[in-house]
Amino acid sequence: MKSLDGFRSYFASDVLYHLVVACILFIGTLVIGWILKRFFNTVVWKLISKTRSDLDDLILGIILDRITWIAVVAGAYLATEEVAKTIYPSQALATQFLGYAQGIIFVSFVLVITFVVIRIADASVRYAIESHARRTSSRFNEALFPLIRRLINIVIALIAVIITLDHFGQDVSSLVVSLGVGSLAIALAAQDTIANMIGGFVIMLDRPFRVGDRIQLPSGETGDVYEIGIRSTKIQDFDSNLIIIPNSDLVKSRVVNFSYPEEMIRVTMEVGVAYGTRLDDAKSIMTDIARQHPDVLRDPPPEVYTVALADSSVNLRLVARTDDYKKKFLIETALRERVYAAFMGAGIQIPFPQRVVRIVSSPDATS
Repeated sequence: MKSLDGFRSYFASDVLYHLVVACILFIGTLVIGWILKRFFNTVVWKLISKTRSDLDDLILGIILDRITWIAVVAGAYLATEEVAKTIYPSQALATQFLGYAQGIIFVSFVLVITFVVIRIADASVRYAIESHARRTSSRFNEALFPLIRRLINIVIALIAVIITLDHFGQDVSSLVVSLGVGSLAIALAAQDTIANMIGGFVIMLDRPFRVGDRIQLPSGETGDVYEIGIRSTKIQDFDSNLIIIPNSDLVKSRVVNFSYPEEMIRVTMEVGVAYGTRLDDAKSIMTDIARQHPDVLRDPPPEVYTVALADSSVNLRLVARTDDYKKKFLIETALRERVYAAFMGAGIQIPFPQRVVRIVSSPDATS
């Protein structure tokens, strides 16, 4: 105290003294922030770099990026608190101006801390989801992270708003009641939208399909999942058009997923041969062609079955497997072309529909 009194004696007025102390507090806070940043960037960074987890590295990087801003806002707030000691209650204009300045600084501090917390929450959620995907040997659901991130951001933002309003003396309880009543009214007015949002959340948790999977819709349309949103899911068909389907419809429908649980898919090709053809020869040709194709799996081996004795032909079906559902169409096209060429070379006829027409003359017509 004596040292402070001695320092204070150097100034002609208390106003000048408090202004100087305010400057010292502001600069000192910046220096402390710089020291902390250097300390975290050297000593702490070396310590956490030895840990197995990468999450602490991510969190420290986020904090390091905002230490300077936190120090600036904290220093400004301490400086205004010191400047407030120089203002008398009778100076209404100065008191009001200082109150505005402190309010702006407090809001800035809340914004900086909120941004840091949101960044840390995003990094933590993404790290947790990716770690779970690695442990379970499953693919990371890219559509799940944006939904969780939005929910967490909304919660953090609401907490920040409530803290700010409470600091300025606003009744937070009435705001919570108003939000509850408003939420109920919105829920009643937007039942379809909420149903689609719940459907999207169910799809992301249940994961009947993921982004990139090839699925078949109840309408018979087939395409790749382009995006799973909160309200709808976008399917890209083979013409590069987007089919937008509400999530509530997808949850209630029967969807065929060609990509899950594995990307291996069956390849089929059906052809008819003329009656009188040696079926063993035709089957052998089709089997050899399938085995020679580089994208056809050897295990299980390709097989040919007799599936129908039709009106004009004996129908044979080749069944094989490939490791990627995206190759299915090209493989089937190549097999058809090669089987057609091989049958032509072997003299095996692929018949077209034939009809036998018998003309019966009536006795009256002959006379």
